[in-house]
Amino acid sequence: MMNPNQYSHRISILFNDYLQGQLDLKDLIQKLRAIEALHKQNQKGIKSENTLWFKFSKDDSLVTTIDDLQKDLSNHNREFTLERIREALNVDQELSIHYS
Repeated sequence: MMNPNQYSHRISILFNDYLQGQLDLKDLIQKLRAIEALHKQNQKGIKSENTLWFKFSKDDSLVTTIDDLQKDLSNHNREFTLERIREALNVDQELSIHYS
């Protein structure tokens, strides 16, 4: 079984590109879903309804899925979510990727 954290560098780059305005929300979500699909392909015997989710710090108690990101970055939670992403990218190894 492959560890989803192997994608953390790639996902960090996507988040950074989004923060820098090089990706729009639609492209960010599309690329995150592509990574999720790739991870699903590499899993044997894992239920297909499992999803990638993110922790933006060691003490982050939220489960943030790709759907959550899409919703939060489209509404009034946008600034809070952007700040969580910025902090995760600015602190060593704070972003962690999970699959369940």
